[in-house]
Amino acid sequence: MSILTSQEFTRRMQAAQEAVRKNDLDAILVFSTECEPAAVRYFSDYWPSFETAAVLIPAEGEAALLIGPESLTYASSRSKLGRIIQLMDFRESSQPDYPGSTLPKWPDVIAQYKLKKIGLCGWYLFPYTMMMELARAMGGIENVVPADSMIRPIFMKKSAQEVECLKAAAKASEAGFKAILETIKPGMTESELCGIATAAMTAAGAETTGYPIWCCSGPNSDQAISRPTMRKVQCGEIVHFSIGAKVEGYSASIGRPVVLGHCPDEIRKFLQVGLDAANMTFDVMRAGVKSGDAARKVHDFIRAKGYGDAILYGPAHGCGQMECEYPFLETSSEYLLEAGMTFMQDMFLHRNGMGFRWEDGLLVKTSGPAEMLSSYGRQINIL
Repeated sequence: MSILTSQEFTRRMQAAQEAVRKNDLDAILVFSTECEPAAVRYFSDYWPSFETAAVLIPAEGEAALLIGPESLTYASSRSKLGRIIQLMDFRESSQPDYPGSTLPKWPDVIAQYKLKKIGLCGWYLFPYTMMMELARAMGGIENVVPADSMIRPIFMKKSAQEVECLKAAAKASEAGFKAILETIKPGMTESELCGIATAAMTAAGAETTGYPIWCCSGPNSDQAISRPTMRKVQCGEIVHFSIGAKVEGYSASIGRPVVLGHCPDEIRKFLQVGLDAANMTFDVMRAGVKSGDAARKVHDFIRAKGYGDAILYGPAHGCGQMECEYPFLETSSEYLLEAGMTFMQDMFLHRNGMGFRWEDGLLVKTSGPAEMLSSYGRQINIL
């Protein structure tokens, strides 16, 4: 049974149309790709496969899902929007010709909706060739404006249903990490361990992984963003896991280091500083606190412990339909934390060719410290 209701999607669309009118636009075009599907899925529950997609949200009237030539039956089976328009520009990147196609083009859509000025959400994803076709149909590039900042306020604070999805994703992620703790032994490969976690998460209710999960061992643990390899994990080194499940489009992550066998004192101390800083993040992220102030407190703690050179970013970033969603919590951040915002507490530290991540979802509360979306295995795991 689905967590997200039709009323939830109606609420989102109404909020988006209000943003369109507030910014004196005729419509907003929300664009997504197969690997960055969040914005289109947020408004339609459609997730493109091979092709790209968009949702056209007019100031008034019925929104439309824009898809490519091959996905009509797929899109019709899951879209929450009744109106679906196929365009050749949304075809897969290998650019097949589809000879004899009579699909509409941008001028047809622009004329149908009587568009004179539109906003584009997904500005940094939108392909140049498609932008040129859209701009030509709109009568000039000046009639297409960036709109990501117009849409962000809608999804920065989560509804009760969205939080429920994130908690379910966190629960499935826990199943993935539990399977790791029960199975891992020296000589297993990074890819093998990721496969074990993925199987456990999907068996526990995840529709898929929230991102390409990874296991980074030994020298590979120094990588903040990575992919698993065929390297075999060994005793006495950091084996770092980033494991995230997706439930109804919502992604929640668990980041944990593991050490097999004897753990050298240098590594144990390093891991403890990271865990203490991660725990501090939950305490300082409170409603009404300036985001940059919260980040500085955590970074100051790490520096006081003598690990300032190990900081890469953070200590948190937004989460929702993207595991790494706007906004980031950084020392340069200016916004105020508000109840209902969700983040991934994300503490990655690295030095001397090794690193690790402590990561868990959190919900900013009306009062008191943030609520953890998961706490499973939140200790130094030496097996």
